[in-house]
This record gives sequence, structure tokens and C-alpha cells, in this order.
Amino acid sequence: MRIRNAAIATAATALVAGTIGVPVVHAALTDHNRPTASPSLQRPTSATLRDDFNGDGYADLVTATPKAPVGGEANAGQVVVVYGSANGVSPSRSTTITQGAGHVPGTAEAGDAFGTKVTSGDLDGDGYDDLVVTAEGEKADDGSGRTGSVTVVWGGPRGLTGGGTAVPTQGSPNERPFGLDAAVADLDGDEGQNLVVLGGDGMWTYADGFTRTRPSAASLVTDGFTEDPAGLATGDFTGSGSSGIVVYGVQDADESSGAWAAVYTGGPGGLAYQRQLTDGVSAVPQTAGVGDLDKDGFDDLVTGSGSTCCEDSVDDPSASAGLITVYYGHENGLGTGRRRELFHQDTPGVPGLNEWVDHFGTSVSVGDATGDGYADVAVGVPGEAVGGRTATGSVVLLKGSANGLTGTGAQALHQDTAGVPGVGEKQDHFGSTVLLTDVDGDGRTDLTAAANGEDVTAGATADGAAWVLRGSASGATTTGATSFSAPKFGFTYRDKEFASVLNH
Repeated sequence: MRIRNAAIATAATALVAGTIGVPVVHAALTDHNRPTASPSLQRPTSATLRDDFNGDGYADLVTATPKAPVGGEANAGQVVVVYGSANGVSPSRSTTITQGAGHVPGTAEAGDAFGTKVTSGDLDGDGYDDLVVTAEGEKADDGSGRTGSVTVVWGGPRGLTGGGTAVPTQGSPNERPFGLDAAVADLDGDEGQNLVVLGGDGMWTYADGFTRTRPSAASLVTDGFTEDPAGLATGDFTGSGSSGIVVYGVQDADESSGAWAAVYTGGPGGLAYQRQLTDGVSAVPQTAGVGDLDKDGFDDLVTGSGSTCCEDSVDDPSASAGLITVYYGHENGLGTGRRRELFHQDTPGVPGLNEWVDHFGTSVSVGDATGDGYADVAVGVPGEAVGGRTATGSVVLLKGSANGLTGTGAQALHQDTAGVPGVGEKQDHFGSTVLLTDVDGDGRTDLTAAANGEDVTAGATADGAAWVLRGSASGATTTGATSFSAPKFGFTYRDKEFASVLNH
């Protein structure tokens, strides 16, 4: 449980953001003229708000660029956190994090890819979220092979300026490195947050008691595992008060799609393998998001399959055009109640048409963009052609309802949408990554969309950029829309796909 006394919360509103690795002086993190939320909306509290690293009541936006050079080291990787406020986000309120700077463990080395995955949660129970960063390319001390690494950067009243702690590498991960993905969730229902790390040998879960000086005890989970895990998703799928975990990836399978997703239930007795979620005709999950789409008290799982969609499957009419799959929570376990549902661009109400290289579902994120209590789903479609231009990209926002996810009222947004900054060009890949999070604290999640192919500097082809569109009663709105790229933070590198990774 997060407990923060009024004095600390008040003091936090007057502090200035720090910077780790890039010496920039930033403006105050909060706005004293914060508006009062509409009575019809339930503004997030300190106990429910995620990604609030400075404790000011606004979610912060995490962007990572694993290909960014640091100190002349190519692809060392960096993370930029842009702090939320009543006015949204701005590069003037940000912290840049790299290995070896500002008491962050490690050394920025070529190929580390710091920022491969990023997630957050309050690991030490001080009321401030902490940032978890993986580096898939981290090498062994003797340079003999990839080990991967996981780093916790600690939150506080000045944001992410308090240094970090290295999580000891577990197992023997040279072929499948430690830190393929990470998540933070309450696995045992005690209101404390637990770290979960996906590694080459399985899934490692960390007990309560994680501190800034001593990571807690780790346990290896291998039941139900395949040889090629790719990602994690966590949520209270059964309404028990404890989070469960879904691990997804690919498995070798004759005469089937190779899709694999395993469900684990949490509780006071620990984590337990429950069942295999996918079957022989399921689309292979590449990404996932969690939220309560039908407001029944159970978290639901949405998986995206942007380019691995089992072409000959009767359950997959979109082939490699991409689709998303919804598994609904239930007291007896995820996916044990109502039948799973598929959504693609031939689903009634969903904008667009199924086309071979649309890659609908390359990225997904779940959050309540309208503030009606039903979670919505943002779907990245980075291969979508707009105005005859190849792979300009778009984002589709699907709405939640009492009947679950629906195509009714769906929106399509791209750089040709009136009010969205910039101009859509071929190979921009707008929607390569998406995120729904409430950066302005009004009770509606805001849409962040990255475009890893956006060209910002002359002659570039993949500088990358991110856009933030506010949530509203009707969905995402372009009123107050903003965008930013590497030069706005003072970075001079080119073609490194800025913001290609967002928090999840």
C-alpha cells in the first residue's frame, strides 16, 4: 500500500526535475494551478496511479531508445522520462537515464541496448514508483557473451534522480539473456509490489522486501514454459486481489501456429501454473496489455499479433495483416468464461481494411481513454498506408463497453488527422509503439504513439519521434496534441529510432 503524508506530497510539487547523464536544468515538475477533475471522473490516487515517479499525482511518460549512442558507444541505449502535469508532458520537465551516470549501476557500452524493455512499480514501498530497465545486450564482465541486465532506478520527490540498484543476473542466460522482459505486480495480495523478470532459464519472481541496498530473494518458475518466451503481462484476472502472470512467446509445434501463452495465478501461497491459454490455431502473441474492458471487476488480457498470424488458421482471417485477441477475466481463471474474441480491420466498426503488410496489433496498450470506467485498447498499425503512402502508419482506438471490447465508436488516428503535428510520409511507421497513460491527471488516459521511421533531421530515415494525444469523453482528441523527438532534448544523434520503446 502506498502511504504518503501530506507534507511530503506538498513538498514534491515545488521540486525541480533532475537529470542523470545529461546536464540540463528543468522547470518545476508540477503545476500549482492544477484543475479540479470533473466529478464524473475518478481521478487516480496514489494507490492506483502507475508511473508516478515524483509523487505529484500525475503519471510520467517513459520513452527508451536502445539504439542511442552514449559517450561515443554505439547502441548503448538511454531512457528519457518526461514528467506529467496538468498541462501534459513537455521536454522541459524530463530526466535522462544512462548506465554509469548519476549513480545508475553499470557502464554504457556498445551494444548494451539499455532500455530494451521498461516498466515500473513501487518496489520499496515508499510511495514513489520506481523504474525497471532491461538491457538485452549487456555482456558478461569478461566479454564472453550476452548476459542481459535489469536495473531499478529509484523514484522520489525529485523524480528519478536518486540512482539505482542492479538486479543480480540469474541463471545461465548467454543464449536467452536475463531481462527479456520485466513486470511489477502484487503477486501475493499483500498490497506490496513484487518484481518479475523473464530470463533465459524461466521466470524469476522476487519476494517482498526489495530495498535500495538489497534485492529480495528470487525464485525460478519453469512450470509450463516453452523454449522461446518473449514477454510478460500481469493483472488480477480472477478478482482475488492478487495479480496473475501471463508469459507468452513461440514454441515448436507441428501443424499448428506455434503460439504459446501460459497463465499463472498468484496468491498468499505463491505463484502457480494454471493452464495453457493458446491453442493450435491461435495467433502468436507479440505484445500484450491488461485492463478491465467490461467493468466486471476482472482484468482482461489483450494480445497483439502484428506479423505472426498463422496464415492458414480459420480463426485468423487477417493473415499477416495482423489482429488482436481478447481473453476475458473470470473467477475461475483467465479465458475460462466467455469465448476469446478476435479483432482486425475487417471486424465491423474497426477502421480500415485487412491488407497484407498493415501489421495491425504490432503494439497494444489498454487504458480508459474516455473516463467511463471501461478500459479501451490502443492498437498500433505501423504498416497502414495513408493517402497512398506506404507504411505511413496509424493507431486505432477501440472502446470498452458492458459487452466487452467493441468496434462501435472506434477511431483511427495518424499524421494526416487534423490537429496531429507533422506530416505523414511513407515508411514513418506511426503506431510502431503505443501507450495509454494519464499524464495530465484528469482521469482519462492519454495516447502516446511512437513512429520509429519518422525522419526529423535532413537525410535521415529513422530518427523516430513520439506524439501525445489527450483523452476525452469521446476518445483520443487532437486538442492540445504535442510531439517531440531527440533534438528537443538536446540529442544530436540520427537514425536511432528515438522513443521506440514505451513503458508497459
